[in-house]
Amino acid sequence: MAAQSVEEHLQELAAIVDEAERLGIDPWPPDKPERPWARWALGSFMIVLMVSAVSKVFFRFAQV
Repeated sequence: MAAQSVEEHLQELAAIVDEAERLGIDPWPPDKPERPWARWALGSFMIVLMVSAVSKVFFRFAQV
């Protein structure tokens, strides 16, 4: 059932959090450590894609 007011919504949220804590679930886990390798991997992949696309365009106009 949808809450009709902010107070009802907060009561529902508090009940959900209490139930989760009782079941041993942490509703707000700590932040994950930053992973710089993922940013480097994605950036490298994007660079390879861009170089590949540009080289295809240049090769189309090349006189071999």
